Amino acid sequence: MKNATYIFILYFCIINLSLQAQSIGDFYQGGVVFYTYPSGGGLIVDIADLSNPNPPSGTTPLDSLLSRWGGYSDFVAGTSVDSIGAGETNTQNFMNFYPDLNGCYAVHQCVNSTRGGYNDWFLPSRNELIEIFNHKSLIDSIALLNGGHTFDAFAQQYPYWSSSQTPSLTDFRYAYVAYSSQPVFDLLRSKILEYKVRAVRSFSANAGINSKPIVNKEIVKIVNLLGQEISPEPNIPLLYIYSDGSVEKKMIIKE
Repeated sequence: MKNATYIFILYFCIINLSLQAQSIGDFYQGGVVFYTYPSGGGLIVDIADLSNPNPPSGTTPLDSLLSRWGGYSDFVAGTSVDSIGAGETNTQNFMNFYPDLNGCYAVHQCVNSTRGGYNDWFLPSRNELIEIFNHKSLIDSIALLNGGHTFDAFAQQYPYWSSSQTPSLTDFRYAYVAYSSQPVFDLLRSKILEYKVRAVRSFSANAGINSKPIVNKEIVKIVNLLGQEISPEPNIPLLYIYSDGSVEKKMIIKE
């Protein structure tokens, strides 16, 4: 019998023609899925912190990782909601108040980000940030597998900003931060303090079809299902990691 080789792509992380629902922990559309809605779609967190091109306090490597929330005594209307699903609206309302895209606040870093080929990142709300850290170990492992870093890789003693301002109308100098420690805890901090930033984005229930064009991508590495880098081998499933952040699970079938 003549030898034949077939390549079966078992699963697409960018184009999912079967509209298979995404699950928490999937590497998908530039980040890791950390929350799904019952009706479909959900939220994705980036696999790396965002750096500040204009750090307010200095130019050391640590300074470049930190950003302020906003002005000390500015009440930013429409940013006090802390529920899951509110981060995007909080971010939009923040940008209405601070529209300068060259700003150095935490929201500006998210809005200006094009990581993973996407430009719709936003700063998570208080409860979105807590939900992220509820899955910290899983997200960290997927981030490392795909070229990112863990939440504790840099400036471990610093928390992360949420987009949720204090709801108080009499003392609005504070916004919520959360620490990635386990168990997760959050608290109010002055808006002019400098903390870390990790962006999130949303995806819709039908985002699987042609949601992102696949162009000019190269294979960065090939790993087995244990995350170990490996050369292509027939008849075993392997993960192909590409330069645009996408991942395909393939198996070369040899008869």
